[in-house]
Amino acid sequence: MDDDDDTPSPAPYAVAIKRASLHHHVVDKLREMVSRGDLPAGERLNEVALAQAIGVSRTPMREAVKLLASEGLLELLPGRGARVRQFSAEELFDVFDVLGALERHAIEIAVSKLTPKALTEIERLHNQMGEAYAKRNQKSYFKANQKLHALIVDLAGNPALSNTHMTLTKQSVHNRHETLISEQRWKESVAEHQAIFEAIVKADATLAGLLMLDHSRKTGAAVVDAARAANEIRASSRK
Repeated sequence: MDDDDDTPSPAPYAVAIKRASLHHHVVDKLREMVSRGDLPAGERLNEVALAQAIGVSRTPMREAVKLLASEGLLELLPGRGARVRQFSAEELFDVFDVLGALERHAIEIAVSKLTPKALTEIERLHNQMGEAYAKRNQKSYFKANQKLHALIVDLAGNPALSNTHMTLTKQSVHNRHETLISEQRWKESVAEHQAIFEAIVKADATLAGLLMLDHSRKTGAAVVDAARAANEIRASSRK
């Protein structure tokens, strides 16, 4: 063996990988807490308590807070930490307005060049949503729903489209589960996805696009209504 071999020791890389893994874990956990409503809109974060609850030091917690602030989910308060961003009904309406246009464009492109393998994956996630609905498991339904929408956008094969969609989706999911509390809206959402899936199977890109746009707009309207109601309740509680 050459004594002059200056190949770096694998240890530094192992440390870097471990830190990156920890960072992603904290970010994902904090984002999940915000999207589920565990950390209500407008609530100031207790970074010490959150770090202890997740089982990490304050350093990765601070980094996660800064990242989520850059995504628009949190607001940094100069000298006073951070709080969960409270989106107005108007802001959410704008987000879903753009999401609807993006998803319509994406599904039209995706359907026009759909492969059997991609269709199989779409069907798998569609069936997962159906099974979750049958069991009235909102968490599982929402998770499969998010994966399906992201898959369709990715199948369009446009990185700029995917990145923009990802950014807006992170903002739109805040307390999105509240819109599924209504049995009527959940039932409507399932029917809308069934129609979208049938259009995909028929390779009707135009119809799939129109149905996706309609679905996104109705979902957005439900989210906006939920945001208005939640904001009114918060405003009343502060009086």
